[in-house]
Amino acid sequence: MAVKKTKHIIKSKPKTKKKGLYIVGFLIIAIVGIIIYGFLTVKPSRAKNRQSMSTGNIALVDCTRNPSFPANNGLKPPYAIDLKQDMHNKGLKIIEASTGKILKLPGWDGFGYLGLYTMDNNGNIYTSPVPYISLDHNPPAEQNKILRVDDATGEMKEFVRLPSVNPPTQKNPYGVIGLGFDCETKSLYATSVAGSSYEKETGKVFQIDPQTGKILDTFDDFDALGIALFVGIDGKRAYFGYARKPEIYSVGINEKGGFKNDLRFEFSLVDVPNGSYNKAHRIKIEDGVMILKTREFSYTLITASDVMRTVYKFRYNTDNAKWEFLELAEE
Repeated sequence: MAVKKTKHIIKSKPKTKKKGLYIVGFLIIAIVGIIIYGFLTVKPSRAKNRQSMSTGNIALVDCTRNPSFPANNGLKPPYAIDLKQDMHNKGLKIIEASTGKILKLPGWDGFGYLGLYTMDNNGNIYTSPVPYISLDHNPPAEQNKILRVDDATGEMKEFVRLPSVNPPTQKNPYGVIGLGFDCETKSLYATSVAGSSYEKETGKVFQIDPQTGKILDTFDDFDALGIALFVGIDGKRAYFGYARKPEIYSVGINEKGGFKNDLRFEFSLVDVPNGSYNKAHRIKIEDGVMILKTREFSYTLITASDVMRTVYKFRYNTDNAKWEFLELAEE
């Protein structure tokens, strides 16, 4: 019995050793695999969550770049684009930030007073004529169009004329007001109140191909002023300053840059502390903070020379997809 037991023990030792080595090897491979998997999957997830929690801006990317023509005309970057309206300045100016040196090319004044602007991924500048004080330089029939300043030459040309339900009149001399650009779909957006009246709202928001000027889509019967795009937890949306009330609305943007049929009221400016009845003329969204520059707007030139602006700031809350008021200040 003892001899048999000894033989049994001797025979089984190599098997036990091999089996143990197999188990240890398997455990090492499994642990290494878990570490690699964690490195590849957990880190991006954390980065994404951190970005979403801090900004709410999940996927919107800024691809716009400065135009080339200022450098070709002796200016050093960075530049400031100045379209400030006053009695003595029409057109636009490019200002060298470090020295204040001004570039103003021939032909720019010929388009009268200009409103807001946006830029595309190729460095082209888009703006539009707006009435100011008088209709002499900007008659109603010339309002509902977009101008483009060429990236390389700086030449300003009419890019596209936009249609309206009714022709512009002196009772409402405004046309294109807000402009924006989406880098993901390479879409140019423009808001227009052309043809609207106190009785009927016939404004449009346009999606435009910046290469051809072709109108790709419209959001109809809505008078919008400022426009900005933002990606929140419920997807990409275009935010509008409403021309008729001190309110902000939004509409969903589909994968092609077109408009969804889901207009949504976001908030009213009269509901915040010390809020006013000024309308959101300009909207800018950065790092989950919406900056609204507001002014009086009533479809007339009565307040066109009013330089007072009220600036509101709101922060996007990713827990409930709501905009929370931060502060306001006079500009």
